[in-house]
Amino acid sequence: MQKILIVGKTVELGRTEEVYGRGFAAKECEVEHFSWNLAEPSLLSRSVLQRASWRLAWQLRAKTANQKLIETAKQFQPDLTLVVSPLLMQPNTIKALQQHGRAFVFFTDNPLDNHHTHTNAWIQQGLELWDAVFIWSQELVRQIKDLGIKNVFYHPFCSDTKHHYPQKQTNPDYDVAFIGNWDDSCKRERYLTTITDYRLGIWGSDYWQTRCKEALIKKSHQGMCSYAEIPQVLGSAKIGLNILRPQNEMGHNIRTFEIPAAKTLMLSERNQELLNLFEEDTEAVYFSSPEELKQKVTYLLNNQTLIESIAEAGYQKAIQHKIDSRIEEINHIYETIGNQVLIGQ
Repeated sequence: MQKILIVGKTVELGRTEEVYGRGFAAKECEVEHFSWNLAEPSLLSRSVLQRASWRLAWQLRAKTANQKLIETAKQFQPDLTLVVSPLLMQPNTIKALQQHGRAFVFFTDNPLDNHHTHTNAWIQQGLELWDAVFIWSQELVRQIKDLGIKNVFYHPFCSDTKHHYPQKQTNPDYDVAFIGNWDDSCKRERYLTTITDYRLGIWGSDYWQTRCKEALIKKSHQGMCSYAEIPQVLGSAKIGLNILRPQNEMGHNIRTFEIPAAKTLMLSERNQELLNLFEEDTEAVYFSSPEELKQKVTYLLNNQTLIESIAEAGYQKAIQHKIDSRIEEINHIYETIGNQVLIGQ
């Protein structure tokens, strides 16, 4: 496996496709990127007028982008095409890519939850065509396999230790940091409301100002933070808070690794998959209700030695989950599938 074509929305720093590109390049692979936003910018436009147009004509525009992808693969001749979130990919394009090498997909969202930003008819029709399907939830692995799909693999997110490592500000004005956007379920709002009496900092989109109803949460809102700023924001806090979006409740999210990689104690919503990744009260602390969240914040902020101990253990676990480990897992599956094909012949 020498030539890798990575397909995704963009190659912006910190995007999954960009991180994996760096990971493959570090293994001395030749990496080519194909970005939907360059192939057909209108597909990803955020303007109201263009979004309305997109709903009416997205498949036509996506077909044009798919033809550009097929031509890129024809010229590059990749051994492996890794597609991140194939929302815009036609099923026939998967088959065209397989004329040159294997085609793997990594779903960073839940393709089974019927949300229009996570799945569509093309994703559903193409699911059985991939040579390998990777996803971040063991429960979703089981659900996808139950559909009769073969070669489905659990593939957690990872720590990007090149850009995310312990960094601290001299005098931060917060003890608890939360990075994440307001969501329609208002779940995050309900949780955060219970701890506004503490020194809380919130980073995310302006929806925290325009849609959130709690004035004290709005007061804690610090605006957006860039990918490069994440380790300093988290690393300067005593506690990094992880409240899962509904779609991630059966798995985990990228914050699962970003918080402990900053050597900050992760206080996370509890589920079995997170418990399997970071041991409770040793490598992370967990909560299952707004009341428990407040109780844990109160207790931890009065136990600095415990905070430091758990933060250190969480950090040591997080750096075991680097991008090079994920690349090795993909390479192993690539070789295993190749051997299966040879045996079948």
